[in-house]
Amino acid sequence: MKHDNITDSPTYSRAHAHELGDQILQSYPTLHSVDDPPSPMIGKLLRKPYPAQTLAIMGLIRRWQQARAGAVRAECGTGKTLISLGAIQTHAENRPFTAVAMVPP
Repeated sequence: MKHDNITDSPTYSRAHAHELGDQILQSYPTLHSVDDPPSPMIGKLLRKPYPAQTLAIMGLIRRWQQARAGAVRAECGTGKTLISLGAIQTHAENRPFTAVAMVPP
C-alpha cells in the first residue's frame, strides 16, 4: 500500500499495522497468556465471562501484583465493567474488600 494515499485512520492502521502492533506489545507486554491457567475463582463469579474477558481479568490481576493500579480500556460493549468487577472479586479470593468502580455513562 502506498503511504501517500493515506486519507483516514483505517487506511493508516492497515498501512502501519505491523509497526503499531510491535509498539503496542513493547509498551504493554502480555501479563497473562492464553496458555496460562486462569484463577479458579473466576468460576465462582455470578456471571461467566467470555474467554477474552477472562484473559483481561487475569491480566488486570497480574498488573495489581506489579503495581497499585491498573486500567481497563476497550470499546463500548466489550464488558469493561464485568472485567473490572470480576478482577476485584477474583483478586480478593473470598477475602472481604471495599472497591469503587468508576463507570461513566
